[in-house]
Amino acid sequence: MSQTITLRLPDTTADWLKSVARRNGRSINELGTVLFEEARRVSEFADIEFRAFGGERHACLKGDLQIWQVIAVAEDYGLDAEKTAAHFGFPVWRAQAALNYYEAFPEEIDSAIEENRAMDYEKLKRLFPQMKLVEVPAIASGEAQAEIR
Repeated sequence: MSQTITLRLPDTTADWLKSVARRNGRSINELGTVLFEEARRVSEFADIEFRAFGGERHACLKGDLQIWQVIAVAEDYGLDAEKTAAHFGFPVWRAQAALNYYEAFPEEIDSAIEENRAMDYEKLKRLFPQMKLVEVPAIASGEAQAEIR
């Protein structure tokens, strides 16, 4: 369900909205809806911001990782905030902020994790044609320790 709401924006803000919508191939309504939704989420969840990656906007810890990146690691720790925080060297409250966001929007985050896991060499090569595959021979753990010493 949605509602139509009319807003009066200062000319400079309206011009900016029109320009950004045009550059991104979106309607003013669509872009405005996305921006308002982001603003709502930022106001409701501590330490969250949105940034653009590859033309898409993603929820992130302020000044840091995308939420999906934190959650992908947190899954290995059973979504435990303390263990996840220790992994990243974060205070526990930062890991908890990511977990709180994930709890509210699991489909969004799970989709980003799935998309990342589906990325293989061929897909990356299309995005980064200069990329070269470097194969490193595996060595037994005892050999690695011997070489380090």
